[in-house]
Amino acid sequence: MNFINKLFNKPLINCPRCLGKGNVDWDDIKRLKQELKWLPGECAYCNGKGKVPSDFPNKISPDNVYLTSDLTLEERKKVVSSDAEIIKILQVRNNQADDFIRQVLYLYFIGNLEIDKIIEFYSIPRYNEEINLEQKKEITESIRKIIEFEKEK
Repeated sequence: MNFINKLFNKPLINCPRCLGKGNVDWDDIKRLKQELKWLPGECAYCNGKGKVPSDFPNKISPDNVYLTSDLTLEERKKVVSSDAEIIKILQVRNNQADDFIRQVLYLYFIGNLEIDKIIEFYSIPRYNEEINLEQKKEITESIRKIIEFEKEK
């Protein structure tokens, strides 16, 4: 059995995203320049295992913004195989995140709005959807993080 495993399994290397820890921390996020896109947590690149096949970095870059832990297994496989349809969907999502970041920075630094007013603006229910406490908490945390990050530059 060991011979068969060696024959079909590629050698494993430490995950280049989490450096073999199995989880991405703030240092990893900063190193990969994804400060406003990712949060610490289980590494989506190695699925929390800390190891990846040696050819995996040739298939997909460790800093690929689309390979995140909120993807389903099917979506993950499509991202890894560079499926055009899923990449387009995730590009739109990424562009929306970039727009949100630009809008928050504009409202705070150019529009001179206080953080609480920006939070209030983004907490307005849209399309008849109510914003629950958890969503408001996420919005608040994101806005504060964007502004703090920009101030530290």
